[in-house]
Amino acid sequence: MALPSKRREMDMMKLMMSDYKVDTVNDDLHMLYVIFHGPTDSLYEGGVWNIKVELPEAYPYKSPSVGFVNKIYHPNVDES
Repeated sequence: MALPSKRREMDMMKLMMSDYKVDTVNDDLHMLYVIFHGPTDSLYEGGVWNIKVELPEAYPYKSPSVGFVNKIYHPNVDES
């Protein structure tokens, strides 16, 4: 089993190498902003979504907090 810090590094590397645009806040790897686009040939094509990801100190044992920065209309997404 990988150490939590190693797991965080591996997950961050995967995210940074993905097709998503990832920005950190002041080089702090606990707070990320991710921009992703809707898949081609889908109802979401042309859409752009911004999410804020907060990784707790106890990650991966404690789950990240994820929220949309831009307004999204979905029954399973709370406005707060």
